[in-house]
Amino acid sequence: MDLSAAQILVVDDNADNRDVLIRRLRRLSLTNVTEAADGIDALDALRGKSFDLVLLDVMMPRMNGVEVLQAMQAEGRLEDTPVVMISAASEIDTVARCIELGAEDYLPKPFNPALLTARVKAVLEKKFLRAENKAQLVRLEREMAEAWLQQQAMLPTEFPVDPAVIDIDALIDPAFEVGGDLYDVFEIRPGLLCIALGDVAGKGTAAALFMARTRSLLRAGTLQFQAIAGRDPRPSEIAALVNDELCKNNPHSKFVTLFIGFLDVPTGALSYCNAGHLFPLLAGSGGVAEIANPPEPALGVIDGMTFTDHSLAIDVGDSLVLTSDGVADMQNGAMDSFGTERMLVEVGVAADRPAEELIRHVVDQARAFAGDAPQFDDITMLALRRLA
Repeated sequence: MDLSAAQILVVDDNADNRDVLIRRLRRLSLTNVTEAADGIDALDALRGKSFDLVLLDVMMPRMNGVEVLQAMQAEGRLEDTPVVMISAASEIDTVARCIELGAEDYLPKPFNPALLTARVKAVLEKKFLRAENKAQLVRLEREMAEAWLQQQAMLPTEFPVDPAVIDIDALIDPAFEVGGDLYDVFEIRPGLLCIALGDVAGKGTAAALFMARTRSLLRAGTLQFQAIAGRDPRPSEIAALVNDELCKNNPHSKFVTLFIGFLDVPTGALSYCNAGHLFPLLAGSGGVAEIANPPEPALGVIDGMTFTDHSLAIDVGDSLVLTSDGVADMQNGAMDSFGTERMLVEVGVAADRPAEELIRHVVDQARAFAGDAPQFDDITMLALRRLA
């Protein structure tokens, strides 16, 4: 690491001390040195340019080293500008106070050349490493924000159905910058919609990439099946197809739970396959209930699996709700979960509202239950209400 470009500020009211320090620094190829005779001059210099290191005397007229540190702390300069205190043996208690305020280290008087070299180099290396890490973090945050935008672009915000017939809305909120949940709604043929919602095991970038792979396989597999076979696929056939493809080149057995439903828009008949996902919720005249079926495996673990189709009638006025486990599993500070029963109650409260409002109500209630507890899982909901 090249330290020769470092900008250093030497602050001491004794000109001889400053001269000794500057000559020692030049022997280390540190030539970009600025002098200050007291604390006021030091603050003027700090406000005028950026420094990589400040060598700061403790006892000075007009403004001492402690007061300079306090001013630097108040102005937010200590995060990016390391300070090494210069002290006599009798000032060690004051130095301890300076370390508490944020000084990196100290140098005793008279200066020991080996100690000066070790501490200056160590502080500068930490400074440059912190700056490099900060730049890397900014770059990573920027890339993750772009990744989230790209992931959002994969998810439909407009749905291929007459909103006067079927009201659909969905929400996805990752626990981190990007997440592994997915939903999709697309037309297989006129009058037949594919409705899907899934949850990839894990979080973050790896889950997001697997999510993108799953969503692409779901769409491409369904539409190609329709084109090649010349008939409507069954949800179980698409689940088997996606499963076999996800098992390929998947050495760590990454998996996704996935609900796949095919909705006949004119009749409200829904055929679906549930590969390890949460049960769908149906809200109608008889209340709200989970539609439970025998569990089936998630996708991506064992190839060659077969899956089962189920059917469900969505009557006019009924609402179908699909969620990831991030809603029911949301916890408060006491580690209590929001739970399925609370979710059923809140879906019932908002079942006759537009899909967007239904989703927002349930999520808001879950967040209110969690309070200040951090979100630890992705939250995804899709609501569909048959209007006519």
